[in-house]
Amino acid sequence: MYFSMDEIGYQNNEIIKAIDQESDRWKFIYNTARSYGFEGIHITPSLYNKFGLNLGNIPDYFQEFKLTFHLGGGYIAPENRYEESNKNIETAFEIAIKHNMHDISIHPPNHELTEIEKGKSLEFLHKVMSKWLIISVQSGISLSLETHVAGEYFLFDGLKEFSEFIDIYPDLGVLIDISHNYYNPKYSEDDIIRLLWNKNIKGLHISDSLRNAEFEEGTHLAIGDGTIDFRKLMKHFNQIPNIFGALEIKTSNEGLHNSLEYLKTLK
Repeated sequence: MYFSMDEIGYQNNEIIKAIDQESDRWKFIYNTARSYGFEGIHITPSLYNKFGLNLGNIPDYFQEFKLTFHLGGGYIAPENRYEESNKNIETAFEIAIKHNMHDISIHPPNHELTEIEKGKSLEFLHKVMSKWLIISVQSGISLSLETHVAGEYFLFDGLKEFSEFIDIYPDLGVLIDISHNYYNPKYSEDDIIRLLWNKNIKGLHISDSLRNAEFEEGTHLAIGDGTIDFRKLMKHFNQIPNIFGALEIKTSNEGLHNSLEYLKTLK
């Protein structure tokens, strides 16, 4: 496993917002990843838009890193906005192909769903996968689905439902969000390993979590600020070749640095 930068640290968030030129902001992202010691960069449009960065302007020198692209939930529209979703994924592939990225990841549809809406959204997701997995195989860029399985907010109600969908598409990758799966619906480290170990895993979203806290206070924590046993998880997932671990951690620069350094000791 190699580690990728997603969040850049609270202090760096403020620094980049004060930089006038977009080209200088891109250079700041690059230098920040190098200074932390990341091998990869996990590019998330919603975060980079906040920094005033146009993803059409990613510098060529970013290819010194291993690059992945995370569309996130806001970019997979409801089933009645299929064309919008197609356009978002098409743009993601254009960017990924241009910059030699190796994975594009998305959320399952994320709404509060009635049973009828759930059925329609499932049909919608099948249409998305049937079209874009062909492009994925042709381009050599994997398409991965993130393991958001809190049924009241996301399409799948648990990892069993998620796995049943994944099993239909052998070429579809899996992006495991450790913090979310641990927090809700409370899967243990052993559960996560047991239910996902034999899937087509492409990467992990890594952050710590506390179960007995509100969502904002209980997820995306620095390693050690929660109760997840990363030693157990890394022992298993480090055996899978060529997967990435993206640090989706909302913390200080120091907290992000310390989290990465600790995870490196578990490789």
